[in-house]
Amino acid sequence: MTPQRRIVEPLLYAAGAMAAGVAFLLMTPLATPALAQQVTMETLLDRIQIEDLLTRYYYDLSQGRAHELSEYFTEDALLDIDGTIARGRDEIAKLYGGGPARRADGAPRPHNHMLLTNPVIEVRGNRAMAHVIWTGVSNSGVGKPPAVTEQGREDSELVKIGGKWLIKRRYISSDSGLPDRFDQTFTQRNNPLDWDK
Repeated sequence: MTPQRRIVEPLLYAAGAMAAGVAFLLMTPLATPALAQQVTMETLLDRIQIEDLLTRYYYDLSQGRAHELSEYFTEDALLDIDGTIARGRDEIAKLYGGGPARRADGAPRPHNHMLLTNPVIEVRGNRAMAHVIWTGVSNSGVGKPPAVTEQGREDSELVKIGGKWLIKRRYISSDSGLPDRFDQTFTQRNNPLDWDK
């Protein structure tokens, strides 16, 4: 065997073994979460409807339709905003309503937006759990940079009634930018929802 062959053959063998290893890894599912939900056409449609409901909720809030937000909830719903609790549609409407009306000659209002990210939605029949991170962004004018004004988490239990998803329990938990009106009831918490409750 020539000296060149003694060097080349082991290198070819090593390259072949590496190629086989890479092929094996590519054919093996990588780190599939053990708790990932099986995706079907039905659960996919439900997830789309739930994400649309959550997005529309904040869109309506940004458009000054706070009085209509109770319609996103079941009749007996629970809304917990940093420990301030409203039960049922009437109390939820009061929680979002109130506050003085804006004066017509008041200063221009900044454009505020709510970004919903990292949705984790699990659907089990006519019941679902949705978890998102929300971030409030305020824009005080073109040419000025946007400002992040608040951020937190939202954990919601939803139920499907008559083909429509509604919020049964919703926990809004601030991580920053907590409005003063919630100072008395605020306590730091993790996700309070559980499938067994």
